[in-house]
Amino acid sequence: MVTLDSNDHYEHLGVPTGYYQGSSAEKTINKMHQCLDKIHNSLLAPWQKADAVKTFILPCIGFHLKNGYVEKKKHLIPFDKKLKKYGKMWLNLPSQASPEVLYLPNEMGGLGFIQTKTLADVMQLVHAVQLLESTDLGPMTAQLLRTAVQKKIKRAPTDSEVADYLNQKLDGAFETYYADTRNMWTRVRQATGRLVKTDKLDVKWTWANDKIQLLVLGCGVTKKTCEKMLKGAVHQAQLVHLTAKKSQGKVYNITARQPCSNHFMRDGRFLRFADWRFVHRARLDVVPLNGCKRARDHHDKTCRRCGATIESVAHVLNHCPVHNHAITLRHNAIVDRLINAIKLPDTTTKYVNVKIPGTDGQLRPDLALIDHVKKRVTIVDVTMSFENYDLSVFESARDGKLRKYADIFNKFNADGYDTFLGAFIVGPLGGWDQGNEVVLRRLAISVKYAGLMKKLMVADAVRWSKDIYIEHVCGQRQYQA
Repeated sequence: MVTLDSNDHYEHLGVPTGYYQGSSAEKTINKMHQCLDKIHNSLLAPWQKADAVKTFILPCIGFHLKNGYVEKKKHLIPFDKKLKKYGKMWLNLPSQASPEVLYLPNEMGGLGFIQTKTLADVMQLVHAVQLLESTDLGPMTAQLLRTAVQKKIKRAPTDSEVADYLNQKLDGAFETYYADTRNMWTRVRQATGRLVKTDKLDVKWTWANDKIQLLVLGCGVTKKTCEKMLKGAVHQAQLVHLTAKKSQGKVYNITARQPCSNHFMRDGRFLRFADWRFVHRARLDVVPLNGCKRARDHHDKTCRRCGATIESVAHVLNHCPVHNHAITLRHNAIVDRLINAIKLPDTTTKYVNVKIPGTDGQLRPDLALIDHVKKRVTIVDVTMSFENYDLSVFESARDGKLRKYADIFNKFNADGYDTFLGAFIVGPLGGWDQGNEVVLRRLAISVKYAGLMKKLMVADAVRWSKDIYIEHVCGQRQYQA
């Protein structure tokens, strides 16, 4: 039997263990670097590379982060930097693009990564919760926690002081400096402080029901839900960071709300590779347009085609008069998807982009369905408002459509018809308005097909927007007129 000195270690399940816990996972980190390089240099599609990282690489380090001590500066931060570099390349983003998009889940429009330095803190909390709730080790773990707190404050701690210790409280009884050896509870205490202060997570330890409990986003967690809820809180914090940015976060305020707006992030369905390379840049407002340049304050920001004051993404995709025909074709693509999904009874007459007989004025709603037998009228108008800052843009667009066709609605309503007037809104970068669900139910489109149709409409919007942008920049027509 070998006698260990105070600085020696033995390996337990691959984790160096001794009086001082040694650095763990060096071989694992090196292997992760090699695998990441191979995935990056492979012929996989960008979304396949991201999925491979989440499936095969990031889980490799989980055991060491939970049970060992992995040096962040030496091992984790270099890996995070390489993953960020490759992730931006997979999304075709420039270096100045916000990195938060890499750490959003797929349904919010990101790649679903978590920085390993943040994952290390998350796993420390997960391990603590699992031990505290263990049937066999729970009582002993709780006693060891009280012992660690007692060493810190030099007396037996109260229940609330145990929670304050884990929350990294620094005043009152915790003002006294105590140089304790690194152990599980010192790491949990430091990890909690970093998650709250650096990562801006709503995480707090509290004493409830005669035991210490972890709250995530104000909700208590168990050993089964702890890891999932903490990772969800990390993703949510990244979304808050991104949407707080005035320029690069404005589109994600809308597109991150609906999973159908980001359906292509997981498998790339219905999207061309060129569309993939365009949509992430456009959503982050980092495309090479005059109005998007930030390197110099004094440069020409006018539109290169029409001379408008600012050549922004919103201007090019929605307002530049040079592209009015393409903008109309993009609008019609959404209308056609909607019309093709409707199954009409024999008694119903369909009017598409024409004046409704018997009405005054020259208004032409995109779709009108009139059943004189059942006295039922459905009027729907499609609009494609740019995803700008928040949902008030879509709400304003809907209110505008309702005011525009109010006379037609009132006319049929006064004649005793069951009248419905609705706006159908899709953003040019794939934003989906939740209010569209009311229209889909009115048109009796099945839930199953509606799920597919949403994805197709989002893909159509992105495809046409990409073609409009390319034509604007290079002057080459990207579609057949």
